[in-house]
Amino acid sequence: MNKRIIFIADFFVEHILGGGELNNEELVKLLEETGYEVEKVQSHVVDLALLKREIDNFFIISNFINLSYDCRSLLSSRANYIIYEHDHKYLSSRNPSDYRDFKAPTRELRNYFFYKKARKVVCQSDFHKQIVEKNLDIENIISVGGNLWSTKTLNILRKIAQESKTPKCSIMRSSISHKNTQKARDYCESQNLEYDLVEDSDPIKFLKKLGKNKTFVFFPGTPETLSRVITEARMMGMSIKTNALVGAAQEKWFSLKGEKLIDLMVEKRKEILRLFIEEINCVAEHPPPQKKISIITTFYKGDDFLDGFLDNITEQTIFDDCELIIVDTGSRGNEKKIISSYARRYNNIKYFRHEDRLKPTVGLNLALKEVTGKYITFAFLDDRKSLDCLESLLSELEGNTKVDLVYGDCLLTDIKNETFDESAATELFDHSTREFSRENMIKCLPGPMPMWRASIHEKNGFIDQESCDFADDWEMRLRAVSEGSQFKKVDKTVGLCLQGGRSQQTHNVAQRREEAQIFYKYWHVFGKNFGTFKTYFDQFLN
Repeated sequence: MNKRIIFIADFFVEHILGGGELNNEELVKLLEETGYEVEKVQSHVVDLALLKREIDNFFIISNFINLSYDCRSLLSSRANYIIYEHDHKYLSSRNPSDYRDFKAPTRELRNYFFYKKARKVVCQSDFHKQIVEKNLDIENIISVGGNLWSTKTLNILRKIAQESKTPKCSIMRSSISHKNTQKARDYCESQNLEYDLVEDSDPIKFLKKLGKNKTFVFFPGTPETLSRVITEARMMGMSIKTNALVGAAQEKWFSLKGEKLIDLMVEKRKEILRLFIEEINCVAEHPPPQKKISIITTFYKGDDFLDGFLDNITEQTIFDDCELIIVDTGSRGNEKKIISSYARRYNNIKYFRHEDRLKPTVGLNLALKEVTGKYITFAFLDDRKSLDCLESLLSELEGNTKVDLVYGDCLLTDIKNETFDESAATELFDHSTREFSRENMIKCLPGPMPMWRASIHEKNGFIDQESCDFADDWEMRLRAVSEGSQFKKVDKTVGLCLQGGRSQQTHNVAQRREEAQIFYKYWHVFGKNFGTFKTYFDQFLN
């Protein structure tokens, strides 16, 4: 059993005396007392060389905003790690209360694969766990229902709990906007309650100031994963005035206070430590090397195209280094039978059947969430790729780390199930003919057969299934480019696209209106082309 642990966080107590940092420091000490060697590493100094040296050890990842996406990718593909979740890094806003019922749109998800591939995602409370599950829908999330305090701090809290208190309220003075100091003050003033604004850089002095009064008033603006300070107030015997955004307040033990709650947190120290040790001691063998490319597709009624499609994909020159992820949304023909016959011959075909008919955007997101590859590409049933399409695109991506997506020309055909090699087509699909630039994104680059890094979704979220029914690929690419992603056109014709697909419905007014809304949402990307195309898109808006 390896007794070495690499603990990665943005900051430790040497840098910031925050609640998360104090909690992490106590976990480090408990692990060291148990016989583990724990090395603390700030996330901004972690690089690929360090990870490769330590890859056979166990990792605990706390706050990781400053950890590079390349490092996150390496950890998720090769390491055994726990994410010790202190806030909401799976959302772009970091604030679930921005969204109805705390559930964010798919375009707002971040770091999905990093969370999914962790051995465990450890949450602070059941409330915290429920919010994470609601957004990520993964199976490795657990709640420890508490935090860690040092024995010394618990003894100080015990002493403060026994002291008499003034009838005044305590309010935490904080410059952090979501701690809502002003709202707590407004509440006390509206109720004619006397209060003290409490602050101190020394955590023990802060607790002594906080605990001298009878009531703690705290109205956070974002969901508190637990709220360490509210739990400390309860341990000091204080009453609480708060809102529905506090994880601790929804735990069964929150009815306790003073000595009884302190005794429970003493037991929590043992319980939380035991949980981590069990996970560390049960480390799995390193997973087999991941497939490089995930090919995703979704369909409804695919009988007419499936045989030709599956032949085309399985004959790709590097299909052995791919996984094909198929999402079937309620087809009633021979689709299952056809796919199953191929899946018996190729163990890198993953077939997911849903009995309900789903929008293509939903089906594609379901496929994306099953991805394990470093790179992703679309494959639609009525299109045909050149047999070296994937190999050519992969070579370009691996040869240029500054590029997030590559694409090539595609021919247009009106003949169903025509193969690329047999086709006499000469017309090119217009949207993939241009070199990449922000201005040229007006034409929905990169067309129907791009390949991109999975990290695009870690940075920018999934397909916008809530707002898009037609131009979802355009919106997703624009979102990436607006955040700095670079694309590249390769000098190669990579496939054959059947005319008349979903994106080519000339007289679909709903589609044009959706495209116009996207045009205005990303107007800043198009440069001079905003003015050139403004009149065209305006005709589809009221």
